This record gives sequence, structure tokens and C-alpha cells, in this order.
Amino acid sequence: MWKWLRWTRWPLSRAIVAVAALTVVFDVVTAWRGFNLGYLGMVPISPTLPIELVLVVMVGWRRLGLDRTNLAAWHEFLAVGAAALLFGVIQYSRHIGGFGEAMGLVLAALDEEIVYRLAVLILVGATVAKLSGRNWRNAEDWGVGPGLAAIVASGVVFTVLPGHVAQISDTLHALPFVALGMVLGYAMLRTGALLPAVVVHALLNLATIAAFRGEIPIALRSTLAAALLLALVLGTVVAG
Repeated sequence: MWKWLRWTRWPLSRAIVAVAALTVVFDVVTAWRGFNLGYLGMVPISPTLPIELVLVVMVGWRRLGLDRTNLAAWHEFLAVGAAALLFGVIQYSRHIGGFGEAMGLVLAALDEEIVYRLAVLILVGATVAKLSGRNWRNAEDWGVGPGLAAIVASGVVFTVLPGHVAQISDTLHALPFVALGMVLGYAMLRTGALLPAVVVHALLNLATIAAFRGEIPIALRSTLAAALLLALVLGTVVAG
């Protein structure tokens, strides 16, 4: 029987929340101003990466899924996902944009997951928990309300990135970005695992650019996205 118990255990401090806030604000501002550290192929390298690494170290790698229990829960998903990602990088490198650009898309996925999942979840969840009188210092004590607010925020903030806004012509076209951000945010807040979300996001990046360049059909990209997100949700149920 499946029963929801709590969000993941993320012991927090004021310093961690402050670094999370800095990470989100700095990344959004630099993204809109077009500031970066250079390019891998056509993919810009985010200047927020050093701050992101500080946040990850402060939270702790074990709390982000690199502990024995979490790795055991996700091992099948990560094994298949890693193989699929390796295949995607090889095919992208050979037929579309080169190895540097392929790795740039993988790095971009890692960057966005740390900023728009981890940092946004911490910032919004802790803030809402504090305002609602709950213990904000550990995500597992937030309860449903603050957790859901953080998940919705992770989808909304992710959607307003300039690269995503350029693809949005109306509200209906914004929904896929919001939904993607919320699914990835749920998986991370439910289990604490960063790598599964990064694998899914990186595969979606590779498939999306390949579809935009006419290398694969749009329908294939959509089918792959549906399969990846369904697998991630099922993996989250098991790992959670």
C-alpha cells in the first residue's frame, strides 16, 4: 500500500535559505541580461554555477540523493536513464551539434535543476512554512501546503526564463513548462534526489533541440517527454 508520509529531510538554516535566495535572484537576472561565462556550442554557461555549488555543499550531497538508501531506491531508474543519456549525447554529438554542445545541454540541465528546483523549493517552502507557523528548518516538517506552494513556484519561475518565454505565445503554451517544472520539483522535494531530475531534464534538452533542428519528429520528442515524466513519477512513488 502506498501512503504519503512527508517531504524529504532537508535540515535548513538561515544561511542556506539566504544562499538559495541569492542563487535564484542572480540566475534570473543574469539570464535576462544575457550575461554568461561563455558557450559550449550554442549553450551559454551560467555564471551562477559557483553559487550553486556552494548551495549544494551546504545542503549536503547525501541529502540530495547520494546516500545508500536513496541510490538503492533509484538504482533501476538511474541505470536505464544514464544509458539513455549516454546514447543521446553520442547521437547528438555525431549528428547534430558536436560533443561540446551536447555536454552544454547536460550542464544546463544540472544548472536549472539546482536553481529552479532545489533553490526555489528551499526559498519558497521555508518562507511559506515560516509564515504559516510551521517548522521551516526542515522540509519534512513543512506539511502539504508549504510543499505544494514551493512546487508550484518551481514551475512558475522556471517558465519565465527568457529561453522559455521566447517559445510561449499564449497561456496555453506556458502550461507545458509549468507542468514540467512542477513534476521535477515534486520528484525532488518528495525524495531529495537531484540526479533523476537532471537525467530527465538533460534528455529533454537533447530531444528538444534535435526536434527544433528537424533531426527528429516533434511527435517523437513529445512521446519521449511523456515516457520520461511518467517514469520519473513512478520512480518517485517507489523511492518516496
